[in-house]
Amino acid sequence: MEILRLILVVLHLLGMAIIIGGYFAHIKAPKVSPGMLHGAYLQLVTGIALTGLAEAMVDEGEAVNHMKIGIKVVLALAVAVLAFLGKRREKANPDQGTSAGMAHATAIAALLAVIVAVFVPGTVLA
Repeated sequence: MEILRLILVVLHLLGMAIIIGGYFAHIKAPKVSPGMLHGAYLQLVTGIALTGLAEAMVDEGEAVNHMKIGIKVVLALAVAVLAFLGKRREKANPDQGTSAGMAHATAIAALLAVIVAVFVPGTVLA
């Protein structure tokens, strides 16, 4: 189980790197790149899988921090929806660059998810 958890953590971090890296790769002319959309989906799926593993691996007398997980799910859904809508706008009007606002919003929501992950106490509470 621990190896599966570590693999999921690596994939989860890779998804975040893809989102933030995709944003900074197009910083001069912001747009939602396909990588940002796929990174958002990867984050959402691996985050849900990690939550299931945390629930399965919790010891007696401990509890999972549902507040942190709930906030991160909301932020992950926001990132995925913003990336999806931005990509759809980009596909509809490829010459106008109309997804700049969506690219900014996607990156900001992803950074908020990182802040929650780092500064809110651990997933498992003793």
